[in-house]
Amino acid sequence: MLLLMVFSVAAQDKPTVCIENFINNSDLNNQYAKQLYNEIVSGLSKSSRIIIVQTSSFGKLPKDPTAYEDALMAEGVNYLLKGTVDGYTAGRGKGFLTDKIYDQCEIKYTLTLIDIETHQTLSSEAMSCSYTLGSSASEAISKAIEEASGDMKKYVNRHFKVNAKVKAIDQVDSKQRAKTLYVTMGSSSGVTKGDVLEVFAEVNIAGEKAKKKIGEVKVTEIMSATLSQCEVKSGGAEIKVAFDKGSTLSVVTRVK
Repeated sequence: MLLLMVFSVAAQDKPTVCIENFINNSDLNNQYAKQLYNEIVSGLSKSSRIIIVQTSSFGKLPKDPTAYEDALMAEGVNYLLKGTVDGYTAGRGKGFLTDKIYDQCEIKYTLTLIDIETHQTLSSEAMSCSYTLGSSASEAISKAIEEASGDMKKYVNRHFKVNAKVKAIDQVDSKQRAKTLYVTMGSSSGVTKGDVLEVFAEVNIAGEKAKKKIGEVKVTEIMSATLSQCEVKSGGAEIKVAFDKGSTLSVVTRVK
């Protein structure tokens, strides 16, 4: 099951995430459990949105959970990522549209993200990786583990969204709809070309302020550490009207 809280970081803050060694609660050989850990570390490290460190970097740490997290915070760590290997199944079966028999496997694991300043669990997400076309059992396991590495980009997109604001409208079309605009996020926040951003306007509903989604934009060029140019994909008219009225327009990254 997925327990998820809305979590985002400011556009110019790149959080540091410390990842613990995984606990293996499955029948998977410890050698492969370590390989899974290494692949997930590698996948997370490829993201330009966060900084990944390992607990082994800090030497001996306190055993008390609260003191342990406080010690990591003193080292500049913002979030703690824990992992457990929960299950492993293997077998043999036919490939798709063929009678050839292949080795197959599925590995189930859980990633738990903790805010160490508040000691609060932000999410506990059950995940899995599998491979069905192995020429041997070891190949099926290794290929499945490689899949886990690739899944980490989506994990970062889900749990480390970036917040910023619309700074200026660059171009409008013949119908006075926003066509391109600039947002206050750039290379320092790990935003990359092609990232999709949701645009929200601050509205007043029955005397209370709320945010309403009015469109989406796509990053087309990183201009600087704190500025990117975006192409408006939807909501161009609403964005132009709200911006001209002086409304605060915020943008938030989302999973592609």
